[in-house]
Amino acid sequence: MNTMMILKGLGFAALGIGLFMLATYVVMRLWNWLVPALFNGPRLRFVQALGLFLLARLLFGFGGFQHGGHVHGGSRGSGPHGHSHHGYGRHWHQSDWQKQFVDPKADKRSSLTSPQR
Repeated sequence: MNTMMILKGLGFAALGIGLFMLATYVVMRLWNWLVPALFNGPRLRFVQALGLFLLARLLFGFGGFQHGGHVHGGSRGSGPHGHSHHGYGRHWHQSDWQKQFVDPKADKRSSLTSPQR
């Protein structure tokens, strides 16, 4: 391996760890600023804020990735809001669980909540 690639990898790892620690510090400062004053809650130490930050990331996700690793938004693509068109028609963004409840023989303009006759 090239020494420069190893140093580059170590630099990116250090940058990632530094940004993660900075985000944890911001969570701690925001918590200690707002929660004790508004809700009479406890103040957090850095390690507690780290645990809270990790728990929130596990529960709510690690960022803007869709199924298949595509990033939400951005400036790529030719469609509205930066999304490219993949031939899915008007409802290309409709989730899979919604698609299983739609009757293909039903009127395409009816909503999912309207009763089917």
